[in-house]
Amino acid sequence: MLQRRPFLLGACAAMMPVPLLAPSPRAQAPRQSIIQPTNVIDALAATGNYDSFIEFARRAGSVELLRGAGPFTLLALNNSAMDRMPISLREQLAPSTGGTGNSAGVDVVRLAAFMNMHIIEGRHTLTDLMDSTRALRTRNGNMVEFRSSPGQPMTARIVGDSGFGVGGLNVQLRDAVIAQGEILASNGVVLPINEPLIQ
Repeated sequence: MLQRRPFLLGACAAMMPVPLLAPSPRAQAPRQSIIQPTNVIDALAATGNYDSFIEFARRAGSVELLRGAGPFTLLALNNSAMDRMPISLREQLAPSTGGTGNSAGVDVVRLAAFMNMHIIEGRHTLTDLMDSTRALRTRNGNMVEFRSSPGQPMTARIVGDSGFGVGGLNVQLRDAVIAQGEILASNGVVLPINEPLIQ
């Protein structure tokens, strides 16, 4: 019996689970999701800090679309992110009205194209996009590439030259970072980004 004891202890140790590989690091996840029981555009309004983006959507005639059945994935810009848009481009797309609500002078074609660059058909959550590189087509025809790599925040950028451009030749293209938690709405999902998508 004493001679068998080392064998039994060794057998028991062999049966204990041992991790074969260390878990691979995941992409840096943004903050926790917000759930809003309404459509994507009204969910933005309820969240606050998206006034400029919602005003662009209103002027472009996109509000009713975004209140529709969907589903949509909306790449939304908070007020600080909208301020990163070149001033000249912003004035061309939606000139300042001084609070009168007047839409005179709005370049409705380019404004609609800008808004549609930020709308993707279908419901694409952060979980769907995590730890991969995927390209999705916007309603404007542009391809947005979502890139997610271990330890880094997820980014989005326009790739290729498809779709109608609104930025002109001198616009500086930058990657947008999805740095906040998504907003899960009844007709889709909102992914907040920190830079406007311009081509």
